[in-house]
Amino acid sequence: MSLASVSHRLGDLGQLALARIKTGAPRKVFTFTGSLGDHLACTVAFRELRKRGERGLWMASPWPDLFSGNEDIDAVIPPLVAHSRFVRATAGRAVPLDYSRYIPESDIDAPTERHILTTICQNAGLTGEIELRPHLTLSADERAAGRRFPEQICIQSSGRGAAAFMQNKEWFIERFQAVVNALTPRFQFIQIGSTESPRLESTLDLRGKTSLRESAALLSQSRLFIGQVGFPMHLSRAVDCRAVILFGGRETPALTGYVANENLYTPLPCSPCWQRNKCDFERACMKQITVDAVLAAVEKQLAQTGALPVERQVV
Repeated sequence: MSLASVSHRLGDLGQLALARIKTGAPRKVFTFTGSLGDHLACTVAFRELRKRGERGLWMASPWPDLFSGNEDIDAVIPPLVAHSRFVRATAGRAVPLDYSRYIPESDIDAPTERHILTTICQNAGLTGEIELRPHLTLSADERAAGRRFPEQICIQSSGRGAAAFMQNKEWFIERFQAVVNALTPRFQFIQIGSTESPRLESTLDLRGKTSLRESAALLSQSRLFIGQVGFPMHLSRAVDCRAVILFGGRETPALTGYVANENLYTPLPCSPCWQRNKCDFERACMKQITVDAVLAAVEKQLAQTGALPVERQVV
């Protein structure tokens, strides 16, 4: 019986033991209590630590596929055992990378003072120059499978279905449809996201039909991603896919976005509010993002899609 089979039979502790056998004792076990996108964002810290010669780096995550093939990470273990006596006994220590906290009574995510990736790296004990981007490693076969059309664009109509759905991140389905209608003569659209997202006509409907790695592969072969702040935004940057992101005014691109993207932010007096769902202004920040503004941002990005790698952001 293989070590992997033994690990599976033993459950979480088996996976922990297998990681110990394969990689030796961990120096640090990183944890994050956030969502899928947050765990992908943590890969920036692993890349920077690896550049500095660090070894014995483990990640506690329920999404091991995010880290498959990533040579910056020595092991991925289930989150429930990150603080176990087993970890403490091997000289490893749990290091939380969380960059914010939610305040339910005011429906606000308390913002950081710096870009979230900078904060993650600081929490990991990093100093010095940092490149602000996540990383996801795809095989050549995975990338090839992501090519569905010669000229493809991925689009997400909504963040519905996410673990922490936020109404204030949502644009308008009729405007998304108008963008698709305007560009369909030149491009084939692939709709990704949850089955709870509103269906867009004239698209290849892959809502709920792809794994996170299959979504990454689709993005890696696309001219562009169009959507809102969320996991696909981070996933696009992780595979060098340019993007047009509709920020509105809930949060600012300076703290959560990427300079390689066209970030449509509305600087109203109430922006950024950091509220998830409550809004006293009927989401005026999103209403001010017009279809024409999105189409102009798309054209600006398309003019640069042959230039790879995309712009680096170093702090």
